[in-house]
Amino acid sequence: MQASFYETDKAVSEYLLFHYGSMDDLLLDGIGPQEALGFARRCGQLHAGHAKETGRALDLGCAVGAAAFAMSETFDTVVAIDYSQALIEAAQSLSQNGRATISFAQEGELMRQTEIHTPKEANPDRIEFMQGDAMNLSPELGQFDFVLMANLIDRLPDPACCLASIHELLNPDGVLAITSPYTWLEEYTPRSKWLGGFIENGVAVKTHDRLIELLGKHLELVDTQNLPFLIREHNRKNQYSIAEATIWEKSI
Repeated sequence: MQASFYETDKAVSEYLLFHYGSMDDLLLDGIGPQEALGFARRCGQLHAGHAKETGRALDLGCAVGAAAFAMSETFDTVVAIDYSQALIEAAQSLSQNGRATISFAQEGELMRQTEIHTPKEANPDRIEFMQGDAMNLSPELGQFDFVLMANLIDRLPDPACCLASIHELLNPDGVLAITSPYTWLEEYTPRSKWLGGFIENGVAVKTHDRLIELLGKHLELVDTQNLPFLIREHNRKNQYSIAEATIWEKSI
């Protein structure tokens, strides 16, 4: 899996800002789509109304951990895994210290600093952050009541292979949430492994339909949502995206 960018100081800073930055940090003079803020936290709450809110939860592709912190507010145990050692170390440090100071771009080479904090409602002692590969998970992880894969599938080398056994991680009545903007890029996923976004035999193949095909044997699609998110580049430039969230329940 291509991960070199995710090991850089730039990536760590950008992800910490994405996950924990305030509106003042992310939007110049408050101008912009406020509904796109707090994406990781919203992902960590996708189980609401579907999964029981105690037991075990898994954040697969956790980055710097804001979704895992949200999950820790209700679940007894949260396992948070990411392929990037740098992102995991940043999440661990924030979990231990409760705060961090990060630098981010204003204009050109001009930077400014801000302090970020773990959410007040979070229970860091319930979370175990670890480096791991979503394509090669240990069977010792066990099963979970809620599994989150936030903006992960279009960054895997073989997402279909990963999803083929994802139901095995769920307890009976367990819930899986997958979010993705379906940004398929060959630098992460060979085109032959894309789940959608191409024409095959004259027919448009879409990721949503392919997910139903891959997961439908073991899981039931119970909800679909649009989740906007914002990635800040500098004071006057932001990347606005809309992930699709699909919520699945395990068939007994």
